[in-house]
Amino acid sequence: MGMVDTLVPGVSTLTRLVRYYSLYWALADIAGRRGWDAEQCRTVLRRSEVALALASRGNQVAAHGGDRVASLLDAGKVDELTELGRGSYSPRTWGFWSQYNGPSAVMGTVAVEGGALRPGRRDCPLAVRQMYALLLETAADRPIRPQEAVDLAGLAMDATGTADLGPLRELFTATRNGLHLATDWTGDDRTRRSTLRILARSAQLVPTASTWTDALYLSVAYGGRIRTDPVLSGEERASAWRGALLRRLSVGAWRRLWAELVSEVSENGSATKDDLHEWISAEATAVTVQDFVASWPALVDDENEPSPAEQQLRAEHPPVLADLAVLLAGGRRKEQLTGRSRAAFLGRYPERKQFLDPNWVANRHREHANGTMAALARSFVDDMLAQSRRVALRKLKFDTRGRMKLFTKLHERNGRYYAVGAEGAGNVGLRVEQLEFMAGQLGFTEPSGDRLVITPLAETLLDLHT
Repeated sequence: MGMVDTLVPGVSTLTRLVRYYSLYWALADIAGRRGWDAEQCRTVLRRSEVALALASRGNQVAAHGGDRVASLLDAGKVDELTELGRGSYSPRTWGFWSQYNGPSAVMGTVAVEGGALRPGRRDCPLAVRQMYALLLETAADRPIRPQEAVDLAGLAMDATGTADLGPLRELFTATRNGLHLATDWTGDDRTRRSTLRILARSAQLVPTASTWTDALYLSVAYGGRIRTDPVLSGEERASAWRGALLRRLSVGAWRRLWAELVSEVSENGSATKDDLHEWISAEATAVTVQDFVASWPALVDDENEPSPAEQQLRAEHPPVLADLAVLLAGGRRKEQLTGRSRAAFLGRYPERKQFLDPNWVANRHREHANGTMAALARSFVDDMLAQSRRVALRKLKFDTRGRMKLFTKLHERNGRYYAVGAEGAGNVGLRVEQLEFMAGQLGFTEPSGDRLVITPLAETLLDLHT
């Protein structure tokens, strides 16, 4: 799912609080003006992060490390809050900067030179510098005391009307003074704006969806809205999102099947390949692959646009059989998608013929078209076991004593497989949840019971008026 990196620049699965973007923006600015080295930057950064946690303590939206800070305060370990080491608010040397480092560089707010934070290509606005002035001046001298948190209430995660919101809105939407001029912004900036427009428009089109992700599937992955809607039809990246969303369904199916396989081994203590073949055969069906596929709902509608067949298949079949069906559907989708959608669906390097990708599944489908679903499922088990071994060997490391260390939940010895823990069955993230949460902090959405509401502010900045 490398396409998500391309479609959501400046946001990661770990960036969910906009306040940290502005904190590091202001810190990089003062560090550059005063020539702070890496050690001084790190010290001020750690003290500042603790200060944000103190200012947000007890609030509805907690800061990163908030629980740890509260625990240390309750234990009377105030002096240890910002010190380096596992006993502090964060065991990581640079605290939570590692989560925002790459995104901040993409945003252009921070650069790193010799390990020290420095201003990026986007100058820190005076209002943001003034907002953090007291905090950074104090943190440069000493740690912030818990009793001083009341003076920093305006820096809390859920503080409203703060001076950084305007500049952050401009960064996220690639606007200046409420207008978007493409030549003023980088390709990543324009892509981030495009993704926000697509997401917000999807929420407008399907306000009854439970999340932005659901709205995105209904508006972009399926149906013809990316061709007919006045906003979506003008966003070429909507087609790329369609391909990424549909590919994610296949990725999720593989992850769930693998988790089920590992669980089967764990529950039985161990298993041979024959045992796993017997398990998957019982979960599949004895009908032929050809007949099973013929019983599906159509993958495309009358306009030759993708239809939500995968959702129907998951609703109609038991979990393992449903995932097998979703994989087969993915193998057929590649022949139905075109242009940017097909390119995004197949990934950045489709010519490499990657293991378990839609091309691989399509080949397995052809091989077993006249055989049973159970036989196809057994071949998928073999494929997953082989891929697990390949990945484990790729991650192989040697410790200081020269012993091999394999990072895998499934180990094979003398033909038997042993599990050393459960595998997560969750699907890969799209970073849409993070964007949705941050959009609320930026004033682009507002809570409204069971409906998705896009604010007039977002409609203006993202040009959603139709």
